Amino acid sequence: MRVYLRAAELDFTTANLQNRLATKRILMCTPDYFDVTEAINEFMYQRQGDAVILNKVDRSLAVRQWNYLKDLYCSLGYQVELVSGPYGLEDAVFCANQSFPFLNPQTGEKEVIMSIMRKEKRKKEVAYFEAWYRNAGYRIHHLHDCCFEAQGDAVWFPGKNLIISGYGSTEYHRTDLEALRQVAAITGIPVIGIHLTHKDFYHLNTALCLVSPRTCVVYPDGVGEEGMQVLRRLFQNVIEVPRQEAYAPHFACNAFSPDGRVVLIQHSCVQTISALEELGYIVLRVDTSEYIKSGGSVFCMKMMVY
Repeated sequence: MRVYLRAAELDFTTANLQNRLATKRILMCTPDYFDVTEAINEFMYQRQGDAVILNKVDRSLAVRQWNYLKDLYCSLGYQVELVSGPYGLEDAVFCANQSFPFLNPQTGEKEVIMSIMRKEKRKKEVAYFEAWYRNAGYRIHHLHDCCFEAQGDAVWFPGKNLIISGYGSTEYHRTDLEALRQVAAITGIPVIGIHLTHKDFYHLNTALCLVSPRTCVVYPDGVGEEGMQVLRRLFQNVIEVPRQEAYAPHFACNAFSPDGRVVLIQHSCVQTISALEELGYIVLRVDTSEYIKSGGSVFCMKMMVY
């Protein structure tokens, strides 16, 4: 299956792509040990002169925020499955990163590609999620000779069997171009690659949210000009997020729409929320301030599973 790297290469319309089945199941990882103990992205610390000061997490507030988000999904009619947060792996709560589940487009069977995390401190997380998928009856796939952080970078075009994935440098980014080729081959689903060049936006999901088949939310500097050309080809409504709301403590592009109608987003993203509401979306404002201190928000804290 092909990997597309430029807007000019796109030789299909999304209307002609195979539909992807919706799911009402969400996987989350409990925040038992969530914390900021090491800076592995630009959002996890503050500079004071020459000193680097790690963000301090309010652990009790973080638990309340996580529980609110979980309960909100339940109130929307989703069944929430849980992985217990592993001791010593404080970033496992960002469960968009360790796995990429999908339904085989030929057989309809449940399959999953496990991640190869870029940063050493996160590599051990993957085994805990692989155990969950094995127990849930998934066929397991592994990549080789590359790094891949699943829906940190590889996101679904809403309702279709099309993957849009970021890739970039080994220094600042988390997914390699080679991973996109292997994902396309394993899934049998086309992949559009967006080359990430901004050092602060290490995952695609920090700079892009696909809301519905008509609408996306994007920080233009995070995806680059070629990425913007791709998005303008695919989406009727391209909401450009201002720099202030793209960065912490707002993280507007790490919003999430589970159904193309309702959008969950950090409550402080005033301009982005207004733009979404003007287009008729139902915006649910949440508070993920403690998780933003680690470089993640709503999108990072869940995985849609089958």
